[in-house]
Amino acid sequence: MNKVYFACSWFSDSQTAYMKQGISLIEQNKTVDWQHSFYPLDHQYKGLAIPDHPELLEDTEWQLATFNGDVNGINTSDLIAAMYLPDQPDEGIAWELGYAYAIHKPTLLIVPSGVKQAVNLMPAMGATKVITIDDLKNFDFDQIVYAPYKGQVY
Repeated sequence: MNKVYFACSWFSDSQTAYMKQGISLIEQNKTVDWQHSFYPLDHQYKGLAIPDHPELLEDTEWQLATFNGDVNGINTSDLIAAMYLPDQPDEGIAWELGYAYAIHKPTLLIVPSGVKQAVNLMPAMGATKVITIDDLKNFDFDQIVYAPYKGQVY
């Protein structure tokens, strides 16, 4: 079973809905050890959540602790699974994917089903494999073979 770093955006209603859908599917995946995986929102510095404490976004201590905690989460995971909405790219997810790539971790880019939308070149080609959210529940995380995004990039 694989420990996954679950990269996701949660800054809009559609991102939050996509994240929740992804969590409900990956929790059911038999090749993922969700209990020991790293979901950043479960590891908030001092247990403080941004929606309740927006002032933390200006707090250097919180910023550094959050950054280092997430980097440690990537370092101690077997791979990264990134919930990616092409129409709402997230610089944080892009950085997490790039860092995981640089330290030779497999990266999985999870895009919406049926969406034929341009994806940024770097995550499209930098991901080890691109799957749709419909594949997430039954995807074999033990057998990730390179298969980049098939479609238009920008």
